Amino acid sequence: MRLPLISLAAFAVLTLPAAAQDYLATGMGQQVFFSPSGQPFRAAPGKPYPTMDWFNAADANHDGKISHDEFVADAMRFFDTLDLNHDGYINSPENTRYENQVAPEIQRMDPRIQQPKVIQHDYDPDMDANQDQEPNGGKYIKQIVGASQYGLIDEPQPIRAADANFDFRVSKDEWLAASNQRFTILDRNRDGFITANELPQTPAQVAQELDQKDGKDRKNKKKHSGFW
Repeated sequence: MRLPLISLAAFAVLTLPAAAQDYLATGMGQQVFFSPSGQPFRAAPGKPYPTMDWFNAADANHDGKISHDEFVADAMRFFDTLDLNHDGYINSPENTRYENQVAPEIQRMDPRIQQPKVIQHDYDPDMDANQDQEPNGGKYIKQIVGASQYGLIDEPQPIRAADANFDFRVSKDEWLAASNQRFTILDRNRDGFITANELPQTPAQVAQELDQKDGKDRKNKKKHSGFW
């Protein structure tokens, strides 16, 4: 069963140059990781990517793996931090606070992340008008936005993704159901535990490693070109 996803149309209005300027101007160059529940973990440039900061915190008994109970406990703990009025729901104002204060990175596009390419087709006036001449054959190309940029699961907005009945609030039962699904996604070998080697890299982590590799390659080329 797939988690429901809410369209993030607000992100689509961001152009990459503007996003890049915002990214740089607001000090967004730090490393960012979003836990499966959407909790952000941050690390300064040069430090290890913060996936293991979440992993070690969720691994309550420190045995090197996250059990289902530990995963759910970690998710419910984060739910409680977002449920400011303690009514058992993350309501719309609490979600707005999440987006604006707790995890503002979801409102920006990280310019380092390579987005899926849109293939432009040259317009052919002789082609039958009924034939599709749209980019990518008219197929929708999903962009990597929101929390998906920094997360292990492709959920642009983890709070809204848990709103199964679309009533603009997330109950504890909905959050528990979403957490169970997220655990199943990440427990790739179905042994009832999540280990570090089961975790995929986030798009931001991949982009960062490519940047580092490109930087080293450029440095080596310059070194061997006689400039050093």
